[in-house]
Amino acid sequence: MKKVTKRVVSVVSVLLLVVSLFASSVLGSVGNSSVKAKAATTSSQLRNVMYYGDWSIWGGEGQFYPKDIPAEQLTHLNFAFLDFDSNGNLKFTDKDAAVGAPVGQDGVQWGGANAGILNAIQDLRAKNPNMKIGISIGGWSKSGDFSAIGENATARANFVSNVMKFIKYTNMDFVDLDWEYPASVRAADLVDNKNDEGTPNAKPADKQNYITLLQDLRTALDKQGVDVKKKYELSVALPASQGLLASGVDVAKLFNVVDFANIMTYDMNGAWTPNSAHHTALYGNPADPNYSSGFSVDQTVQYLKSQGAASDKIVVGAAFYSRGWNKVEAGTSTTQPGLFQPATKNNKDADQSATYGAPNEKPLATGDGGRAGGVWAYKSIDALKAKSPTLVEYWDDVAKAPYLYSKTTGEFYTFENVRSVTAKAQYVKDNNLGGMISWMQSQDKTTTSTKRDELTKTMKQVMLGAGAIAPNTIVYSNLNVEATVAPYSENGVGYEITIKNKEVANETNEVLKATEFAAETVKLPKFYIPVKAGETLTAGDYKAGTVATANGFTTVDLASVYDGQEIPQGATYTFRLKSNLTSVNVNNIANIELTQRMSKTGAELGKQVIFGGGAVVPDPSDTVAPTAPTNLATATANVTDVAVPLSWTASTDNVGVAGYKVYRNGTEVATVSGTSYTDTGLTASTAYTYTVKAYDVAGNVSSSSATLSVTTKAATVTPPVGPGAWDATKIYNQNDQVTYNGHTYKAKWWTQGNVPGAEQWGPWELVS
Repeated sequence: MKKVTKRVVSVVSVLLLVVSLFASSVLGSVGNSSVKAKAATTSSQLRNVMYYGDWSIWGGEGQFYPKDIPAEQLTHLNFAFLDFDSNGNLKFTDKDAAVGAPVGQDGVQWGGANAGILNAIQDLRAKNPNMKIGISIGGWSKSGDFSAIGENATARANFVSNVMKFIKYTNMDFVDLDWEYPASVRAADLVDNKNDEGTPNAKPADKQNYITLLQDLRTALDKQGVDVKKKYELSVALPASQGLLASGVDVAKLFNVVDFANIMTYDMNGAWTPNSAHHTALYGNPADPNYSSGFSVDQTVQYLKSQGAASDKIVVGAAFYSRGWNKVEAGTSTTQPGLFQPATKNNKDADQSATYGAPNEKPLATGDGGRAGGVWAYKSIDALKAKSPTLVEYWDDVAKAPYLYSKTTGEFYTFENVRSVTAKAQYVKDNNLGGMISWMQSQDKTTTSTKRDELTKTMKQVMLGAGAIAPNTIVYSNLNVEATVAPYSENGVGYEITIKNKEVANETNEVLKATEFAAETVKLPKFYIPVKAGETLTAGDYKAGTVATANGFTTVDLASVYDGQEIPQGATYTFRLKSNLTSVNVNNIANIELTQRMSKTGAELGKQVIFGGGAVVPDPSDTVAPTAPTNLATATANVTDVAVPLSWTASTDNVGVAGYKVYRNGTEVATVSGTSYTDTGLTASTAYTYTVKAYDVAGNVSSSSATLSVTTKAATVTPPVGPGAWDATKIYNQNDQVTYNGHTYKAKWWTQGNVPGAEQWGPWELVS
């Protein structure tokens, strides 16, 4: 056999081969059953969910980068926010923050394919697989177009399709829909935020349209989850107000669709309230003039449960910031002065309108935080006390909430501290809730590390213990990348390797174009090449970067080569590896694996084969066939009524074989690289003759072969089984059938614990 002088392999062909082999060896054993996507089942692990605002990287938040997040304490990280228009097209709220700025990542340049928060949080998750990452869509100032896409099927479909593309390009784990609020009309507050949309087009129909939108997202997430082999989650942000919930949210239907709901149990009182009160209390205090409004965690939880919410999907909120009034009467209580007392409008917002609110930590600016609301980050509470030294800290043991009050100035600040979040976290455990959310990470306080983690860590330890959070499996999508290997002889001999990124830019929307570019660019590549016995590879030119040998691999790291740090869509990159041999054979390069990083110090983002793996383009002049396999054999006792396991001894040749072809009754049924194969899907009590032939890299098949004749066993007949009785603890997928009260029902989507026939719009469809 002649030696192959050039080998090329595309990752696409390798992936198809891998999928095919997986399907025949694993899925084949379950007959015609198929994988069905469904909402993630509720885990016994409680959730510690954190929001991270895209403005956190700028000076106003002290340049708080994703790498500084205490990710080891979190189960979910929400990137806030992504915007959209009335046609369902996605929009950045801050493009530089999302995909432009280096955000403190080592070796990342402005505008690079690995720049911005969206890439940095992927790097953060790679180092902390306990933490899932997701996108929060909408928010207080960007909910104005929800009503439009909710009622318009075309716009809604476009929105859902775009969100699916976005989370695929950014490799996210969940979508968080933050519609504030369905059926609630609100004018834009341009004093607070010049980009605020308000919700001027809200309408009663939003209540049902909200559910429709969520169901469309659920269906799309499940479908895409099957395609990319991961299970996506769907969450929502809900108001704490019972009035807003009643008018805009069908609680029972919503909780039947989502994996969990983040209840915004904060901002329940503030500068808009004419008396002081807690803004994020665990329990309602009957002394509160607005006690009947239910503005506490416990009152909101009880309301949600009464409306059909599953307890273990309820995730309650903690606030990492204060709300404050500028002048509040002391009242008559000596132990809790100032609490639930009348306030006076003796302060002004940026537009000079009167307000009850106290000064903020940041200066007022019309269009950018122009409302005086006494907002101070938790990390700045000590600075607030220093600014107003007459403030005294008090504890309301009924509400389980702290506050600051000055009898001298009348200032009153409601906030969260270690004691209050400890009580909330214990409440979550005691009441079998789903966990806690927090707004927001940049406002937490540093402890013994540089990370802002005091409240974050407290909640994690109470809910999940002091140990490490269980890791998740991170699924990475392979790129369409191929490698070409050719010999060279110049100042020695070696291999010239060309990497081709075959991805093509398709998106035109600003958000999708940027995230597609990031996803489909090879970033800070590192290549793994198995070491051939007796051969050592070193850098053949500067373009090979750092070349090392360890653990049976030669590694080629291009992080130090400016031109090689990114290989964009459609681009190629060539480097050389020098061999210690006097002559080289490209067959010595058995395969090449590619891994990427988001930063020079980042974790590797999975591996993919881009060369080798058995799928090769042979040299047409290679005409010598390998020798035949021998000793084809099978254990008759292992032959079943529908399957025949085969095995044989490997062939030998001067260069080697590429694989084996298996024939059943003269017809080729499989091509395998190993020395065994199980033929399935056969007919019982039937004779079959199998022949196996070896073939080489040129595709030449051996002239001789090994043959075996077998007869399958008689079929075992199992009587058909009808639908089983409905089981409240069992998980049912779409089209599964059950019987209940003498009727047969079919599942319309994934469900667990929902009684068949109990609700008209529920997950069950009456069959008979």
